[in-house]
Amino acid sequence: MENFNLRVLKEPLGLIRAIQFILSIFAFATTADFKSHSSFGISCNKSAEIKQVDLIFKYPFRLSDIPLSVTMCDGNKTAETLVWDFSSSAEYFVATGVLAFLFSLSALIMYIFFWSLYSNKQFLPIFDLAVSLVLTIFWLAASSAWASGVSYLKYYTNPDHFMKLITVCNDVGECKTKFTGNFASLNVSLVNFRAYSRS
Repeated sequence: MENFNLRVLKEPLGLIRAIQFILSIFAFATTADFKSHSSFGISCNKSAEIKQVDLIFKYPFRLSDIPLSVTMCDGNKTAETLVWDFSSSAEYFVATGVLAFLFSLSALIMYIFFWSLYSNKQFLPIFDLAVSLVLTIFWLAASSAWASGVSYLKYYTNPDHFMKLITVCNDVGECKTKFTGNFASLNVSLVNFRAYSRS
């Protein structure tokens, strides 16, 4: 093919787009595919039997929609409701990642298959630069919002915090944290953003 040009991938223009393409996939995939849980145990009247309560949470992190079934000390089950919702910052971050992925892919196709058109039409490099600037602003806003969202998510899904809202923990039960959740992939999503913005 006459216009086929892989050499651009060895140049900063193509190489940076390729890196952005990969990082954008990691950024939105590690957030959209996230799932974890936290748990605490309930010991009633200093009984040896410990009832475990699990809070399973995942993208888009609407904790208010997640059922939390708690077995009371009298054996009855009750559904507790948490009031927090971190979906807006998570969805904004994922949407920005998807947009960056699509734009990077489109730019790479343009560079590789339509290089002569790209280099001969003045408006295409200008358009490329303008969209890159807009996406950079989107990334800054989305990552700031999501970094705050991750921080709040870690705090509010920690049993040390939310079990204070559970009725049995405030009455006759003794509640102790068992597991606080694993947020490694969410931390990776934020690290990916920092690398993306620098490229």
